[in-house]
Amino acid sequence: MPDSVLVGDIGGTNVRFACARLGFAGHPEITDIAIKPGDDFTDFGAALSQYLSELGNHRPRRALFAIAGPVSDGAVQMTNRDWRVDARDLTARLGFEKVRLVNDYAAMARAIPELPESYFRVLNSGHVPDERVPILVAGPGTGLGMATLIPKGERGWRVLTGEGGHAEFAAHTPREWALVQQLGKSHDFVSKELVLSGSGLDAVHRALCEIDGVEWHQMPPAQIMAQAEAGDVICRDICQIRAAATLAALGDGALINGTRGGVVITGGVAERLADWLDRPEALARFFERGPRSDYMAPIPIRLLLSGEAALIGAAALHYDEENDV
Repeated sequence: MPDSVLVGDIGGTNVRFACARLGFAGHPEITDIAIKPGDDFTDFGAALSQYLSELGNHRPRRALFAIAGPVSDGAVQMTNRDWRVDARDLTARLGFEKVRLVNDYAAMARAIPELPESYFRVLNSGHVPDERVPILVAGPGTGLGMATLIPKGERGWRVLTGEGGHAEFAAHTPREWALVQQLGKSHDFVSKELVLSGSGLDAVHRALCEIDGVEWHQMPPAQIMAQAEAGDVICRDICQIRAAATLAALGDGALINGTRGGVVITGGVAERLADWLDRPEALARFFERGPRSDYMAPIPIRLLLSGEAALIGAAALHYDEENDV
């Protein structure tokens, strides 16, 4: 497959691989999708080798992997998993012609223009200006990723990545302030990622139990959601805080980056919180910005509901480079 590329979305929980090629109207199409739990492997090379063995002789010769962590000199030390991935090592050891590494949110952001509307749930329809303007792509999964999609030329896109998830969490209510104070007893720094992401769920749950004088028992996310719907106060507060604070964080990002083209919320945590994110009291945290509330009102907010998006975005980044878009 000389014109195909092997793509990967390497997160803190799962490892996803696929093969991609350009399809109709220049949009990437992916096939041979495989999703593997990261805990099943000692390192990234082992996961990739297994996938390559499944492909057999039909493997692409080039690869682009989107990995949860900052890229430095062709290598990534993952943020939420003890894996180091080096493009040069993979090229030499596994016989690729070329391997490129990007931040996972670069791929997630780049996917957005390639996806049909059926992949999204609209939380605020808003109004996009006639001109092409930036889009914020962010949300909580295992961590909290953020990236800005910036128009380039008549149809291209450039992605600006950052580490916004590690900015300090700002409490808005007395309950949130009590949570920050309690988390501060066991954490040197209370970040947005700690409060909002999957990796921080146990810490948030434990802290709220300690505040209320309730014995903490670890619960999986699905049980917390079920008990929140059943009226459990602490589980309800977890869902309300995380939904409202996610929209507050994204509102901050939209103001800072001027993303009038919209905000796209991503991540498995956000998908589970979809109904909580769609509540008026949570959405108010995005829109209520004092004298600049009028700036926020037209900004569309969509929730991404596709687990394949970053694979499509990784392919788009590869073909952007190949075609010098």
